[in-house]
Amino acid sequence: MSWFFFSLISITALATAEVLQQRILNKNKMSETLSTVLTFGLQSLFSLAIIFIVGYSSQLFSILNKEVFPYFIASTILATYGTLFYFKSFKVKNISISAIFTSFSAVVSTSLGILMLGESTNMWKYVGIGLVLTAIIILNINNVRLEKNHFYGLLAGIFFGSTFVFDKLIVTNDIHPIVYLFWSFTIIALIIYLFNLKDIKKGFTKTKIRHLKPIFISGVGYLLYNLCTFMAYSVGGEVGKVDAINNSQIFLIIVFEYLILKQKEDVVRKIVTAIIAFTGVLILGYL
Repeated sequence: MSWFFFSLISITALATAEVLQQRILNKNKMSETLSTVLTFGLQSLFSLAIIFIVGYSSQLFSILNKEVFPYFIASTILATYGTLFYFKSFKVKNISISAIFTSFSAVVSTSLGILMLGESTNMWKYVGIGLVLTAIIILNINNVRLEKNHFYGLLAGIFFGSTFVFDKLIVTNDIHPIVYLFWSFTIIALIIYLFNLKDIKKGFTKTKIRHLKPIFISGVGYLLYNLCTFMAYSVGGEVGKVDAINNSQIFLIIVFEYLILKQKEDVVRKIVTAIIAFTGVLILGYL
């Protein structure tokens, strides 16, 4: 299968997971730290089950390879902070704006992919970067509906864009994506749990069984997104291009908001900025 096919699957999975996370964080009043621990904890369990089912248990500790372990540490730290910023950016009324901000990761991953991985460079990549930046600037100009938490999406984009480069360095060094995902999910969940123990324990007391269903589905969505993204890397996808394609889920989020969450305010502005950002990521992905 081609890297582009894997990217198409990851787009739908990511958009579904993000809409569910907004529902979890806003309607269910769950903190981003508790949501992160539960979501990543579930992904860790899912990954471990897959490892044993498909027979990759002999590779379980391959991540300790001295050539990739430093990349793993760097990736885990970046992903931990990026995820916290990412989920915090969902505590808003309209997550499509957060998604456009997070698309800045395409700028970071493309730039670092060129510098660190020697990936291709041409004029169109810089045009794509410029369009993504333009969309972010337009959102800031006289936008009274822009919420403080939206800016965490921009921080998440910076951290995630850096993380993706280390991710590719790891999965292209004979580390199977599902093995890497297991360790990454496990470490991130543990770090966030240990550093936010009081908040998480308090959140657990308020969590009801019905709140866990969307967490479960969201966890499956994020696992599918991450696995397909890493598989795209392993079959030759450039980190900047894969990230750019993944960011095209902006349109799916706007559709989900409109049809499912009934968010109909400022639709024209969101569509215009989404089109600009989407054009930028398409250029980064295809040219």
